[in-house]
Amino acid sequence: MNPSKRGIGTAVKAGAVVLLIIIGLGTIYLLPKFMASSQSQGPSPNPGAQPVTGMPSLFYDFTRMSLAVDVNDQADGIVQNSTYSYTVLGKGALNSTVYTRVEFTTVGEGNNIVIWYGLTGGIGEVDVVGVRNYTGNGTVNLPFISTYTQSFGALVSISNNSTLLSLLTKTSEVLTSIGPTDMDVTTYLLPGRSYPYAALTLKLATIPGTTAEFATYLDEKTTDGSSTTLQVTSLTR
Repeated sequence: MNPSKRGIGTAVKAGAVVLLIIIGLGTIYLLPKFMASSQSQGPSPNPGAQPVTGMPSLFYDFTRMSLAVDVNDQADGIVQNSTYSYTVLGKGALNSTVYTRVEFTTVGEGNNIVIWYGLTGGIGEVDVVGVRNYTGNGTVNLPFISTYTQSFGALVSISNNSTLLSLLTKTSEVLTSIGPTDMDVTTYLLPGRSYPYAALTLKLATIPGTTAEFATYLDEKTTDGSSTTLQVTSLTR
């Protein structure tokens, strides 16, 4: 696969979803680059008054979320249709340090894991339910973690991608129900082909009571014939 011909498209590598984000035309960064910086920012004690700066911030605004990921990777011949979800289980303590426990799962398949997030977004422990627990600096790079963190993390990284947003045109803004939650959703379209994009639709939702936005829908088609759809199907505050 030639990365210079890919957009935000995803591909499955050893069971993990790898999300590719365009920063400038012809320049691509893997999402873990974004995740490394967002984990150091983390949520604030009053996240409702702050922008969403990293994936862990989502846990303070939404206790449950489901995300459908559909991929057709022409270059690698990969087709993927999966739905991931997370549920905030509450607080827990490790060595006298308080963490927020979040359970991730692949809907219909299981693969449940519980990640312990610290106040700054760092990971204290990963529990593979029914198997074993992991600790240490390398836990963030475990493939069964990156499947979830890269997928949900893309919702924040895309909304902060000013270069991508500069290519798009706002077409509508409506109140939309996403599961049991009503959100103000703004839709953006790519007005014409712009390499490597053949077409792109992006929807950004504003968290109620804030000016913070994150992506709830992405439909991307690239010039090599590949396509990717990310869609938040349910949100619970």
